[in-house]
Amino acid sequence: MQNKPQRILIVDDDQDILSNLSDILSDLGYVTDTAPSGEDAIDKIYSKNSNDSIYDLCLLDFKMPGIDGVELYERIQQRHPLMRAIMITAYAGDDGIKRAIAAGAWQVLRKPVDVPVLLGAIRRAMT
Repeated sequence: MQNKPQRILIVDDDQDILSNLSDILSDLGYVTDTAPSGEDAIDKIYSKNSNDSIYDLCLLDFKMPGIDGVELYERIQQRHPLMRAIMITAYAGDDGIKRAIAAGAWQVLRKPVDVPVLLGAIRRAMT
């Protein structure tokens, strides 16, 4: 029996980061989807009529125009309380990291993200 591929939603307002992470993760066998804003991510997450999550994990930029990563994750959890998220940030000081952890982020990584560290975090988050 074949396992279903693991699906990751990548949310970042930097198109280069979206493309790079999507390419890397796709090459490793993950099914990726990208969103350039929190609003677009909500549209993707809420596009299904059921409460079944279409993603196994979210990679969320901390600071974005409009809905930031923490608010986005809080809204994701309203519909999918078991979905894990890894927050990626260049801006979060201690207060931002505490806010992300308080919202339930599984881990917070700093930009520029160390790809081997990110891949290890993804593997651990999905087990």
